[in-house]
Amino acid sequence: MSAPTQQVDSPIAAEREASAVTAMLVELRGLAQTRPTVARAATWQYIKELGDRNDLPALRILFGEGTAPDGPDGKLEGLIVGNLFGIPEAYLANPLMRINPTWQGKTFDLRAGTGFNRLASIARLAMPIVAVGYRGLRRGDGEVEGFDFDHSIEEGRIEPRVMVRALDYGVPAYKNPSVRTFPIKRTRDEIVEIVPGVYLGRALLTMRSGEVRLIAHFALLQPIGSPL
Repeated sequence: MSAPTQQVDSPIAAEREASAVTAMLVELRGLAQTRPTVARAATWQYIKELGDRNDLPALRILFGEGTAPDGPDGKLEGLIVGNLFGIPEAYLANPLMRINPTWQGKTFDLRAGTGFNRLASIARLAMPIVAVGYRGLRRGDGEVEGFDFDHSIEEGRIEPRVMVRALDYGVPAYKNPSVRTFPIKRTRDEIVEIVPGVYLGRALLTMRSGEVRLIAHFALLQPIGSPL
């Protein structure tokens, strides 16, 4: 008798979770109309909480409710949301990220349609090991910059197929690595806006077989206090 009960409960639980995420999003977007800075901080905290409990169903729902962003532009703070998954290397990467995530965020040039990632300074020591042969790192303002991308508005590659800002790391001029330990050249980031100034992203990896696989979620934050 237990199996049928699980089959009934699962859709009910999924519906409740979807309702909870949608209700929270309505509340946050309503708050953004009158108190945008408070809404930005509250949305960031909500996404962080979803990541802390690695709530993949809720993140999927939230991403599907996101909108294709007009931005971002400039320097944004980054947050890895939950664990990496879907690839063998995840079991090694996740404990290391809990100690030092290294990734600091992304910087966008909206007009040029280009951008790059920002890493902690320690990346200059780690990247020659995990991204063998990559020579694109450069010194930034107390950080390390690299792993450049082009970006544009496109349809999402996987479900939910919403319109996203897609980040393309496969541009030949950037010479991004495609080694097994760091295949960023075969990675596509997709971001949607949750509230103005807060973006939820997903990282998609194209496998050697051609399969497009979701491997991570991340978030980007326009610095609190900066204009939207």
